[in-house]
Amino acid sequence: MWSQRECQDDLPPILQALVALVFVAASLPLGAFGADAPPVSRATRANPGIRMLVVKTEAEAREAVSQHAAGLAFDQIVRERSIGPERQRGGYLGRVDAAALSPAARAAVANTRAGQLTAPFPTQDGFGVIQVLTDREEQEEETRLSREPEALQALKQGTELGRQGDLEGAVTLLRRAVDLNPALVDAHFNLAVAFARLGRTDAAIAAMKEVVRLQPKDFDAHTRLGTWLSDQGRHEDAIASFERAVALEMNSQDAWLKLAQSYEAAGRAQAAVGAYRRTLGLVGRDDATLLEALLRVATAASDGPTAVDAARRLRPFRPGREGFLVMGDALTLNGEFESAAREYRMAVGLAPDSGRAHAGLARALTALGQTEQAADEQLKAVRLEPTNPSHYRALSALYERMGRLDLAIVALRDGASVAATSPREAQAEIADQLASLYGRADMAREAEKERARAQALRLP
Repeated sequence: MWSQRECQDDLPPILQALVALVFVAASLPLGAFGADAPPVSRATRANPGIRMLVVKTEAEAREAVSQHAAGLAFDQIVRERSIGPERQRGGYLGRVDAAALSPAARAAVANTRAGQLTAPFPTQDGFGVIQVLTDREEQEEETRLSREPEALQALKQGTELGRQGDLEGAVTLLRRAVDLNPALVDAHFNLAVAFARLGRTDAAIAAMKEVVRLQPKDFDAHTRLGTWLSDQGRHEDAIASFERAVALEMNSQDAWLKLAQSYEAAGRAQAAVGAYRRTLGLVGRDDATLLEALLRVATAASDGPTAVDAARRLRPFRPGREGFLVMGDALTLNGEFESAAREYRMAVGLAPDSGRAHAGLARALTALGQTEQAADEQLKAVRLEPTNPSHYRALSALYERMGRLDLAIVALRDGASVAATSPREAQAEIADQLASLYGRADMAREAEKERARAQALRLP
């Protein structure tokens, strides 16, 4: 989607200047243009070029001054914080007759050297800070403004080419637009879109980063930037963009969902829980896909109460065995083992050939201290799913609890054979467990052999 703002400013330069002065008047305190205004200090230029920040409170104004002192460009601070005129232009108001300023503004400017910021002063809308430009800074701004009509024309033509499908032609013209006016936000935005459609994601990201630098409150820019970063696997960077997006539009389902997915992809399960719950709240109804995602991240975060809530709400979408299994898993996570055992028994009754159901019941029974019954259920899981190494490891652990090291070793050896095609780290873990069992059984040679195998499996 191309930006719809490309034609917002087709005024000739002289009219633009007049409009800017009108905005100055609107932002200044009452009486700013009074005939009885005191004379300007002789030490001050009569019509300095200025940038102006207007914020609600004096604390915000002082914080802006501190940010500038720490190295942040004043025009960037204005774009991020100001409620005053020409915010998108970094607060640039051109040359202003000092005699036309309010007494507070005039006094602040009179005490400020070119290139510096004034102290905060009261305005009709809150508090202001003015940057008095040097002659060079003023000349640079005027040069940029003189190029604006050509930049706007390049933006308009480039956008039209993009809509017609001529993306390379669009890129050429949009680049020309940003060269002429680096502060032209819509040119950067549309350039980013063109790059993205050409598959040039790095360039698209760079262009959209410039958009959010120039216009930090652009929700669409943050969501697009986050999406492209996520597509590149840069999940932490994507999270930063989506967090900014949801701060700008707290009720955006799409932004919250993308934030949740980015949290999950980054391994931040507990944060993902909160984001998925917020998304469900905005949807206003139970949604199977969202509930599955919430259950998944709650499980990863060991958040039992949330897992149980998600499983209960998901049950109508997962009738029969699957619903009982999901509920049993959530209850087990939450430590409700009696209830979990009932759910798993219902699943076994509906699907006696389900290895997952028998394994789940075995876990619940183990937690309840019913070790022999658990071993019977786990053995059924092994027989039903003989290629699943986790079943053998669970069975071995149960035999070990029962004091049957011989059976524990046999079960784990079978598991090692089944795991031959598993990831090397998983095989190494089984070898470590076997070495421990062999050691407890006074089988030193076998234990040493398994330790060596585990070490070899972990080598690069």
